[in-house]
This record gives sequence, C-alpha cells and structure tokens, in this order.
Amino acid sequence: MHLFNPAAFWFAVTIPIIILMYLLKPRYREISVSSTYLWEQALKDIEANSPWQRLKKNLLLFLQLLAALLLVLALSRPYFPVLGDIDSHVIVVLDCSASMMATDVLPSRFEAARRQAGQMIDDLGGRDEMTLIGMGERPVVLASRSRDRVQLQQALARARVTTERAALEPVLTLIASLVRDTGKASVIILSDGHTLPVENEVRLACPVELHRIGKKSDNVAITTLATRREGARVVTLARVDNFGNETVETGIELLADGHLLDVRPLRLGPREAKDVFWEDLPRQTVTIEARLTRPDILSLDNRAWAVVDRVEPRQALLVSSGNVFMERAMALVPGLQLFKTTPGNYDQEMKGYSLYVFDGWLPAQLPPGNILCLNPPRENILVPVLGMINGIERVSPAGEDPLLKYVDVDGWQLARAGRLACPAWGRPLLEYKGVPLVLVGEHGNRRVAVFGFDLHDTNIPLQTGFPILVNNLGAWLVPGVEEGMVLTGNGESVGLRSLPGTEEICLARPGQEEEKIRPPFPRTISLQEPGVYRITQVTGSQRIVSYLVRNAGNALESDVKPYKLPWKGMVGGREGEAGRKTNQELWMWLAWGALLILLVEWGVYRRGY
Repeated sequence: MHLFNPAAFWFAVTIPIIILMYLLKPRYREISVSSTYLWEQALKDIEANSPWQRLKKNLLLFLQLLAALLLVLALSRPYFPVLGDIDSHVIVVLDCSASMMATDVLPSRFEAARRQAGQMIDDLGGRDEMTLIGMGERPVVLASRSRDRVQLQQALARARVTTERAALEPVLTLIASLVRDTGKASVIILSDGHTLPVENEVRLACPVELHRIGKKSDNVAITTLATRREGARVVTLARVDNFGNETVETGIELLADGHLLDVRPLRLGPREAKDVFWEDLPRQTVTIEARLTRPDILSLDNRAWAVVDRVEPRQALLVSSGNVFMERAMALVPGLQLFKTTPGNYDQEMKGYSLYVFDGWLPAQLPPGNILCLNPPRENILVPVLGMINGIERVSPAGEDPLLKYVDVDGWQLARAGRLACPAWGRPLLEYKGVPLVLVGEHGNRRVAVFGFDLHDTNIPLQTGFPILVNNLGAWLVPGVEEGMVLTGNGESVGLRSLPGTEEICLARPGQEEEKIRPPFPRTISLQEPGVYRITQVTGSQRIVSYLVRNAGNALESDVKPYKLPWKGMVGGREGEAGRKTNQELWMWLAWGALLILLVEWGVYRRGY
C-alpha cells in the first residue's frame, strides 16, 4: 500500500491528546449531600495532590481512538495498484514498426505487446471504453471508444507489424484531439521506444505510461548497400553495423542476379560499423544482394539489395531554332542521348523518343512521349499564355518540391516571361508574385514541364542552379530513371508512373507470382516486403523493365536496444506489465468507517456506559 499524502500523519497528534484528556482528573462542582458514605472513593480522588489519574478501561476511549486513527489514515489518502475499472477511457498505442519484429521476447516483441493489449481488454471495467491505435509512420485507429471486448479483440487481431519506422508525434497529436473534451482518460504505449523524435511540443491532458517491450540489443544489420558503374566495372559498397554491446563474428555473402559471388568474414566490436567493397563484378549484373550469415534477434535487416544502373542510353529530341544553353544542360543528364532538329524539319512521324524538348514552338498534335516546353507560343494546345510580364527581378519556389533539390534560385532575373495560367493537370514549380514561371505535371498520360520564358532573355543559364534544375527535370521526365531506386524503411508505397501508350503493367513482388495490371493504372504501388520489385511495362511488342528495391536496415529500427520514448511528457513506465494498472484509493471507505464509529460512540455515551 502507498500514500498520496503522508504529511497527514501530523494529525496523529490528536491520538495522544485524546489519551491525555482521559488521564487528567475531572474538575467537580461542590454540592451538598445528606451522606458521604457513597462518595468515599470520589473524595479520595479529590483529596489527592496529583492532577493525574490512572487510565482505566473505557469503551468510549477505545472508540474515539479508533475513529481518530481512521480519520488520520483517510487524510493520508492510502492507495494500492489494481487492474482496470478506474479510468473511463483507456487509449492503447501498439507499436507496429520494424524493430518490434525482434525475437528477444518470444515469439516477438510485437506479439508480446499484442498479448499485453489483449489482457488490458479482458481487464476493462463495465463502464470503461478503449481506443486502439497502431503506431507506424502514420497512426491507424484500430478501434475507437469501444466497450465491446469482442470487437476490441477482433480489431487487435487485425493489427500487423510493418517495416515502417514509428512516428510518435502524429500519434500524440491524434490522442490530444481524442481526450480534449473527455473526462478521465489514460494513455498506455506498448513499444520498445524506437520512434522518430518529437520535434514539436505536444501536451496531453491525461497521464501517459510506457510499457517498454524488449530486453536485448544483439543485432547486426546491413544499413547500406550501394552500387555504381565506373566505366566497364561494377563497384559495390556494403556497410555493416553492430548495434550490440559485444564483439561478434559473422560472414557477409554477395550475390549477383541470385548467384553467389563472394563470402567474406567480418569481426565487429561493440557498436562498431565497417564498410566492405567489391570491385569488378560482372558487367551484365542487374541486381545485387548482400546477406549476413550470423542469425540474431532481428533477421529483417540481415539482407539488402541494390540495382545496377542500366547502360542503355535513353533518347531525347530537341526541337529548336538554336539553343546552346539547353543543349549543354541536357548533355549533363546521365544516360541521355540528345538528338536535334528544327521546327521546320519536325515530322509527326518522329516517334520512339523518351523525351521531346520544344523550344519556342509546339506542334499541333503532341507526340506520345514526355515533353519539356520552353517559351510556349501564345496559341498552343498545352498551357494557356495570357500575356507577358516584364522586369522580373526575383524568382521564388512555389513550395517544397523534390524537383528543386539543391536548386538555388537566388539572383535569377528575367527581362520578360509569358504569363502562364496553371492548368488543372499541373502545379507551379517556380513563380513570380504568384504567377507561375515553371510548371510541371501530368497531361494525357505523359509528364510535362513548361518554362514560360526564353532562356536568352534571362541570366538563368549563367547561374549554378540551372544545370541542376535541368538534371532534376531530366531524371523526372526521362522514363526508366526509377530503375535502381532504393527505398529504406521510410514508407510502404511509391508512385507508379506509366509510360505513354502502356497497355499492361506486370508487377513481380519479392517471393510472389507476377501480377498483371490493366488500365486504369494505380498511382501508387505497395512495397511492404523488403526485396527487389520488377516492373514491366508492355507497349505493343515492346517490354520496358525497371526495378525498385526496398531495404529494411536503418539506424533507427536496427538499433533494437529498448529506449525511453523521445518525449518529455511521460509520467511513468514499467516494463513487462501484463495488465492495465491504476491506483485504487481507500480514503472514502476510511472516512465512512470513522463516521460509523463516531455514531456508535455517541450511542454508547447516550446509554451511560
């Protein structure tokens, strides 16, 4: 048993005061009586010199002392932990991130957390409600304010562990909205503590408790696997991290297109990382896999994949009367072979190019490939041009966009530019006072970028950010750039961009049969399992194959040592609790007991005891 207010024991001084009152001799009034025979004992007490008397057995004294003791205990507010039936709304957060696959708690941390949540459901009081939330990179409400134990258990059974990272801040923000207008509530987080940092201050009007899951940190992971071509050579780098506190020995195997090429021994000290290099891999290699031979508590990050860039160049057609700035910038796009022609020589039969670049001119009928348009004419079928803007001294980004990565637009100036109207299919990339200068988007199953100005009327080609912008746009516009894209554990879907004229997409997931997708094609594809994803786009008799790779190893999830949550709002935490504990106070029962005893004492006194 524990006490909320131990200072209340100062009130225990009333107990010796009550005893003292019974030790003092009573003061008597003088009254004349006819005889003193019956009063001899009383006279002896009066005639004694001491003001004290011997403590006698007295039922009233016992009842008064007992009542005083109960009142002092009630003021100290004693309590003891109990399971359930106290808070009216219990919010249970279940960590569904990759580190919860660790097996230091059998069968896994996730299943141990699920068992604890199931026990909490069984311990719910009759008036209790429970909300179940799955914590990944985005919170998932599994059940909301339910008293139905069967429904809650079914929702809990549907929860699945993922290869995502855990983001605590979105969960806290969601909980803050749930408890804002409610009475009693408590939050219990079942996690190993591996979450993304909470960057903004989040306050909750209820207690939050962490039930930390996990015991060990024995894990070795492949956190990086990268490959590139250096001329005719294929070079591969793997980084292996030991997140444990002991020295380990393991082996690392390298496979090219599923065939074992090399095995190397590794010895890693506590918390040590090492890089392993391979050179002169087979030139025709497409996919690379590295895997560790030593088992540990998290097998998910013992394998990693990479895709070697294709060597086949992609072709682009520049239609211009002469633009050396764009020619030089396009030449810097990796794997792009540039062809040139003039508007007068352009023919609609010029097909088969991955990208068409139109400078100051647009054909009456757009070609089937992706398009980069510079300085579109006033009358065109692609984007409305509503007039001209003169004297543009400052260019600003329209917002955060991956296409502007590393692009510095400070100092960009334009003598004039077309006043573009942003169509429904596009979004502004660069702007001037709210007017788009560069637009990007998807128009008619093709990717399109529009520059609303002539490069010769600007200082932009002389700025360092211009070739970077063209390179970013080229990588986005030219099909096949997605090949070799490596995704780490930071999301489970990626955008799917079909090529113009695609009739069918064949998607091969790791360890599964090939899935055939017909139009309309989805905008995203799910990448739940780590491994290599092969995407084949069928256009007539042509089959264009590209690859995506998802790896699970990363410093956040692979470092499986249990931690405290990165948030200052925690009010407590106990490990391995199987049920929902809260504090059952006893002061009310003690107060009622004291009142009952005082009533008994009053009755005894009335009867003249």
